[in-house]
Amino acid sequence: MSQSGVNENIIKKSMKEAFQSIRPSKNIINVSQKKERTSLRDWLWDYPLNLGKFFKDTAPLSFIVIFSLIGFSLFIFLTSSTFANVITKEKENIYVEGSVGAISSFNPLFTSQSTVDADIRELVFEKFISISQDGKPQEEIAKDWSISADGKTYDFTISLNHRWQDGKPLTIEDVMFTFEIAKELASKYSYDTIGSPLTSVEITQVDDNKVRFKLTESNSTFFEAVSVYIVPKHKFEDVKVMDIPFDSFAKYPLGSGPYQVYRSEPNVVYLKASDYYSVKPKIDTFIYRLYSNYEALEAAFRNGILDAMGTVDEFSISYSNEYSGFREYSVILNSRLRMIFFNTRKERLENKDVRIALNYITNKQLLMEKANISGEIAYGPIPSTSWAYSEKDILKYEYQPEKALEIFNRLGYTKSESDGYFQTEDKKILSFTLSYFDNPLNTRIASTLEQLWKEQGVVLNLEPLSYTQLTQEILATRDFELLMYEVETTIDPDQYNLWHSLKTNYPDLNLSGYTYERVDILLEEARQTQKTEERVSDYALFQKYLTRDVPVIFLYHPKYTYVVKSEIKISDISDIMYPYQRFSNISFWEK
Repeated sequence: MSQSGVNENIIKKSMKEAFQSIRPSKNIINVSQKKERTSLRDWLWDYPLNLGKFFKDTAPLSFIVIFSLIGFSLFIFLTSSTFANVITKEKENIYVEGSVGAISSFNPLFTSQSTVDADIRELVFEKFISISQDGKPQEEIAKDWSISADGKTYDFTISLNHRWQDGKPLTIEDVMFTFEIAKELASKYSYDTIGSPLTSVEITQVDDNKVRFKLTESNSTFFEAVSVYIVPKHKFEDVKVMDIPFDSFAKYPLGSGPYQVYRSEPNVVYLKASDYYSVKPKIDTFIYRLYSNYEALEAAFRNGILDAMGTVDEFSISYSNEYSGFREYSVILNSRLRMIFFNTRKERLENKDVRIALNYITNKQLLMEKANISGEIAYGPIPSTSWAYSEKDILKYEYQPEKALEIFNRLGYTKSESDGYFQTEDKKILSFTLSYFDNPLNTRIASTLEQLWKEQGVVLNLEPLSYTQLTQEILATRDFELLMYEVETTIDPDQYNLWHSLKTNYPDLNLSGYTYERVDILLEEARQTQKTEERVSDYALFQKYLTRDVPVIFLYHPKYTYVVKSEIKISDISDIMYPYQRFSNISFWEK
């Protein structure tokens, strides 16, 4: 090959290598090649650069979206229970109490069976008057009163030093509004209100600080009837009467008491100390937490969320004894009485001997021990602590199975040697059905009673019921055989609503359908006289006749137990009649 050919080949090779070493420009569009797809794995690998490019390309919309999400998340956290728990732990002057139950209505115009409602109402409102343990009226909003000679006219003078939690003064107009609107809701709209016992009472304003009640007849229980919370008229001025039960006041009440609700949820209520109460509470914030069952309450307690908890079922919170940093307060609630009602409307329970025999086979002491119940055994309708209690007139049915055997034999029942059950000649076993509200406490009692009666030869069929079933299918229709039910009585020994023959239908509480004309007369006379000695005499005979006729099995008065952190100073609760009264001096509690 010639020199020129060699040189030409060298030049061609060098040019080829040079072209191969040149990188294509980014600005050149390649129309001959397909663009490679980026896999998700590759995108995620380079996510910092890719996210940065995405936000740069979509700015400013992307930055608006991201800051909106951050703001929304922050809002959710600040309003969450988690944040509340954090605050609770960090801030010492917050009191957190736990309870099993549910909210019904915080509006005190309406009666409620909810202990939760009762607790919040006591914290938020003040009563017109209160009643002491011995049944005497005590000053609250009303500071003075007088009674006419015939016992039919009551004049009350109110204090004008009280203020609502929005700073407005509490006036005589608020007092008048409370009683009049409660009466109207009861009489015109058939609501169960604090005005129900006052529908026949004439209420008038005498002057700027005096109100007068005129009764159609003397009633020694009248002070109990007006021991109610007062509500602010100005909060209802734009609300129709028929809409009051559904107004937001039921969830966000405004009162003149020591604490004001500032946030309310189905499972927690937040309250703050009022700036307008006569004695500002030393504890700034009260958080009331609700749990659907005792298992959830236990979890909250063990996790250190709670400062206190209370219940009438001491066994359900016995785990608190494992912790040394808590103190236990307790009191027998003589205002509550658990009974088994016999439906005397049923043919075979009309016979008093059957009811007596069932009393004799009920070992109350053993029942309470086996069912882990704390309380005091009851033998009559009036507690032994009452001035109206008559020990000598009560017929006590102690556990005496031999007497029950005699009665059952006389009624045609004999004990089978094969299975030990009482049965008739045609082999029908003696059995009864017990209806009750389905909760852990009632289940323990009912199951224990079933076993105790089985050992005595009587079959007890259990019928646990939901709240709706109990109220609508049992209480409303009186369709039951035996009913286990706990009633709450007044401090005054009056038991008209429980045993008078006019109170046998719903919503009254003569659940047994008990009727005896002499008892009716005694209950009426005891109400109408103002003389204590006459009332004592009437109630002595009432107890004698009622226990003789045994329309129920009296079981026990429950014990209320309140567990509180040891370093927290609370008021003495040994003389309270109702659980909510533990808050009567809450302004002086310290944490």
